[in-house]
Amino acid sequence: MDESDFSIFKKNSSRKSKHDKADATRATGNNSQNANDPWNNQAEDAIKKVIISRPTDEDEYNCFNPNAGIALIFNHKDVKGQKQRAGTEKDRDAMIATLLNYGFDVRVYDELTFAEVSEKLKATAQEDHSQNDCLIVVVMSHGLEGKVYAKDMSYPVERLWNPFLGENCKSLINKPKLFFIQACRGENLEKAVTFTEFAPMSRQIETDVIPPKPPTITYAIPNTADMLVMYSTFEKYYSFRNVENGSWFIQSLCSVFDEAAANEALSPKGAEFLRLLTAVNRKVAYEYQSNAKNEALNQMKEMPNFLSTLTKTFYLRVKRRSKTSD
Repeated sequence: MDESDFSIFKKNSSRKSKHDKADATRATGNNSQNANDPWNNQAEDAIKKVIISRPTDEDEYNCFNPNAGIALIFNHKDVKGQKQRAGTEKDRDAMIATLLNYGFDVRVYDELTFAEVSEKLKATAQEDHSQNDCLIVVVMSHGLEGKVYAKDMSYPVERLWNPFLGENCKSLINKPKLFFIQACRGENLEKAVTFTEFAPMSRQIETDVIPPKPPTITYAIPNTADMLVMYSTFEKYYSFRNVENGSWFIQSLCSVFDEAAANEALSPKGAEFLRLLTAVNRKVAYEYQSNAKNEALNQMKEMPNFLSTLTKTFYLRVKRRSKTSD
């Protein structure tokens, strides 16, 4: 995987390149003119501060906080200049029920403008997440390559997670920030292919013992660490939604999470998150195909996928709550 795969996580990189060089010079150089000035001691200490990167033996996120976390749902049925997204209420209501079942503080927003979406994201980033396991943001809308729609306009998908980067949201550092986007990413159609194989033998996987909480140590990690973005479809491809039953992706996501909530997510260990997402990929890939009167749209498939900068294993656990909030 080359660095172009991570370009969506970059924030104004081209405009900051000159400043980055200047900042590096300031951080490592000596200011001889102010060396003997007692009023500048604090500034000198900040300039000379050295950041040390070190390894860690901690390989699991802490999922034993009092709260599951905040879950934002942005649902768009009517988008300016676009066809109405019939059936999106099914996705919204299913997602609400699933996340409430896990104990998330679910906040639902219908038909917001881009300015309103930005305001909600920034306000949430300013909250204290120190007692939460993670953050979830779900967007259901129309989309383009690299963009998603609010009620009034499209915007780059990175606007969803920029408020939650480490430099912008300190209380979510070292906590998973999880984004789920149900939207088209282009106009290409995913064709079906076939294969044949022998039935595999069953096997049983043993669960590990819950590790003790590690001691407090200061670490230096990337600004974009601990994020995961899951898309309903592959880049440049179409995403399917049934007007009566909702979208393939959101319905599959809720189905897999609901099943886990009745089983392993109830255990002290919880359900391994990436395994659940892989199950979502598998469910959509194997169980769904289009049935359209238009032959060009008939018998087509869809392939969800995710991009992850998670640095540890995350286990999703059921923590009951009883209400939604705005």
